[in-house]
Amino acid sequence: MRNAVVTMGLVAGLLVGCSSQPPRGENTGRVEVTDNTPAEKSSREVQLTAQHEFSDRVAQQLAADLQQIPALMDHGFRNTVVFGDIVNKTGVVPTSEFEAFRMRIRGKLMQSQHTLRHIRFIENRARLDDLRRREGATGLQSGAEFDPRYTFFLNGEMYRATRGAYEEVNEYLMSYTLTNMATGEIVWQNVPYEVKQVR
Repeated sequence: MRNAVVTMGLVAGLLVGCSSQPPRGENTGRVEVTDNTPAEKSSREVQLTAQHEFSDRVAQQLAADLQQIPALMDHGFRNTVVFGDIVNKTGVVPTSEFEAFRMRIRGKLMQSQHTLRHIRFIENRARLDDLRRREGATGLQSGAEFDPRYTFFLNGEMYRATRGAYEEVNEYLMSYTLTNMATGEIVWQNVPYEVKQVR
């Protein structure tokens, strides 16, 4: 009987030990990506978690919109879309953060298999030539790799609207245009994608 009691005590002790959290170790200052720190909450800049959510939403909506543009509809081949300029007109989002935001949108957009069935994305000419120079390849020859009639530039701008004496309310807007390379015609412009942040 005594052995049974000791065994039950050991099992109970093990179960309690398994259910408790392991020690966290030395405090490194790391927090979850989804956490909003006090510094972020007091900043007039867009919160990092809001940037992630906004970029994901922009990419999802942009992929859906590109699939509805008549000029990009199925011609029996994929149209070419050149990643053009995306300009930061917010006045507060630092360049490095804006580039990360832009790259996140682009990465998510490139994961849309439905979009990739109808569109092939390429770098803008300056960036493509720079990449080829660094890799020792020849530069892009004009008209050699795509037909300008079915090639489009995707350009964007990000704006900020603010309200309050201390800029307590910030609204960020992302606008895109799709322009035909051959004609210069703007074939599509989105209703701006928006996110609002209250400090």
